[in-house]
Amino acid sequence: MCENVLDFFRTVLDEVMDVFPSPYVHIGGDEVPTTGWERSPRSRARAAREGLAGRRPVVRAESGVALPLHCTVMSRRDPAHARAAALRGHRVVHADHRATYFDYARGPGAGGPPAQPGGIVDLRAVHDVDLASPTPEAASRVLGAQGQLWTEFVRTPEHIEHLTHPRLCALADRVWAGAPDWPGFSARLTGHRARLDALGVPHADPPAPAPVPPRVGGVR
Repeated sequence: MCENVLDFFRTVLDEVMDVFPSPYVHIGGDEVPTTGWERSPRSRARAAREGLAGRRPVVRAESGVALPLHCTVMSRRDPAHARAAALRGHRVVHADHRATYFDYARGPGAGGPPAQPGGIVDLRAVHDVDLASPTPEAASRVLGAQGQLWTEFVRTPEHIEHLTHPRLCALADRVWAGAPDWPGFSARLTGHRARLDALGVPHADPPAPAPVPPRVGGVR
């Protein structure tokens, strides 16, 4: 059974690496319990024995647990995990859920479109994403930050655009500028909004609710 699972992963990764020639390949890893692997001598030996020559795996870190140094780490739960990974020698991409999860609501209240239950990630929260590094050497290993948007509660392209913009402007401004400048970004946001309007991107008013699909056999 284990070998069948590994064969499946090899087939999927072979296909992905054929289609995308990037030096990076994302293998996920979030929400995966690792206790069983960490306590298994066979699993630890297999992990030490396997190599991924030619590609650099990107993994989503659930905690500050040490990973093989050839992994690029995406930290989503706590910026401290990203800092610790950079200090250990990993390349790092910040993905803090409190600042970069665009499937969370843009603001309080019931006026917005459906969003992922949880915290509110408004423009200021995005622009305040914690990219601090403890040393210049660790800072040199930070590749940037990534915004995420999953679509469990999204039914239309307009809904996606509304959740993405202008929060994506705030994330880009913060990452590219290098230092936080909220007053400066707030002034520049007028120009960003004008460009979004010119491109027909729905970013201000919530999109019209999408019709709920009919039930078929008890399933919607």
